[in-house]
Amino acid sequence: MRTANLLPWRRRQKRDCLRFWAVLFSGTLLLLLMLWSTGRASDPLLVRAATLRHASDRVLHQALEKRQKQWRAFEAQRQQQQRWAQQKAKTMAWKPVLTALAAAIPEQTWLAHLRYQQSTLSLSGYALTLPALSALEAALRQLPGFTLGAPGEMRKDAQGRWQFSWTLTRKENADADPS
Repeated sequence: MRTANLLPWRRRQKRDCLRFWAVLFSGTLLLLLMLWSTGRASDPLLVRAATLRHASDRVLHQALEKRQKQWRAFEAQRQQQQRWAQQKAKTMAWKPVLTALAAAIPEQTWLAHLRYQQSTLSLSGYALTLPALSALEAALRQLPGFTLGAPGEMRKDAQGRWQFSWTLTRKENADADPS
C-alpha cells in the first residue's frame, strides 16, 4: 500500500488560507484608512462649503430685507399718490358746482365765506342793494344739486351793505358727489 504524504498539501492549503485572510484583513484596513483619510480631507471642504452657503444666505437675506424696505416705501408712496389723486378728484368735482354758483351770483353781490361740511354748503357775503339780495336768493334756488335752506341773519353793516348768510343742503340724488 502506498501511503500519501499530505503534509506539503496541508502546508500549501494553510498558506493559501492565511494569504486569503491576510489579503481580506489588509484590504479592509486599507479601505478603512482610505475612507478615513477622504473624510479628513473633505471635512475642511464641507466646512468651507457650509461657511460659504451660510454667508451667501446671509447676503441674500440682507438683500431681501433691503428690497422689502424699498417695496414698503414704494407702496407707501403709491398709496399717498392714490390719496392725493382721490383728493384732487374730489376737489375737481367741485369745479362745476362753483362755476354754476359764480355764474348765478348777481354783480352787486359777493361772497365772503364759503364752507362745506356734512353735505351742507354755508355761504355768507355782502350785497349792495336789497333787489340784488333777492336776485341772489332766486339764483340760489336754481343752483343744481342743492336745496336752499332758510336764510340766516341779514343785516345792514356800517358801510350800508347788506350782510347775508344762507345754507344749502346737498341733494341725495345729485349726479356727482364733490365731497
